[in-house]
Amino acid sequence: SLFSNLDKLLAPNRPCHSSLWFGILALHKALSDRPRDPLVVAAFSLAVYNGGNVLEAVKIARMINKPHDMKFPELLNLSGNVEPLEAGVRDLAESVRGALLQMTDEHFVSQAMADYPQAPHSDLVFIPLALYVKAFSIFECVKRSYDKKSLSKQDMKIDYESLANGNIQEIRHVFARIVFDTVFPLHQDQDQSLQSSRVSQGG
Repeated sequence: SLFSNLDKLLAPNRPCHSSLWFGILALHKALSDRPRDPLVVAAFSLAVYNGGNVLEAVKIARMINKPHDMKFPELLNLSGNVEPLEAGVRDLAESVRGALLQMTDEHFVSQAMADYPQAPHSDLVFIPLALYVKAFSIFECVKRSYDKKSLSKQDMKIDYESLANGNIQEIRHVFARIVFDTVFPLHQDQDQSLQSSRVSQGG
């Protein structure tokens, strides 16, 4: 799952900024509300990784010829009808941003908790505005520019100090790695998909 793959990368001596898990949670909610084509999710993660270049992300995603993880229930099991990737990426990005907003809305949270009678009644929202703004910035690039020059991280190694300090490029790098590894578990040959995004920039 998304969160188990997040846990694999983190430890007390390998921390992350809170916006990373909030972003993962928002993606999980968006996919739970509406399952998506595995290639759309992969292309979305690549677009986040490269700073918003959807065209490049879609091009790389189309080269994936491995089956997706069938244990991930928030993915559609397609039967020949492939969702247009570019439109799917934009739509998923909008859904993720909507999920972020919902989780900071006290009325929405209160209504959601009403479905669980044993849960304590409270209008308290545990996601502060500053965290929402930071998490929103992770995905803002996908909406802001459609074919912009890639701004992905050049070094594939995780810089945990930058990750803990909230460096947006590092957060996007780790977010994409977690999502891609969840949808298409990274074997040695598949690991080249993220790497090729960096190479295609001439880096």
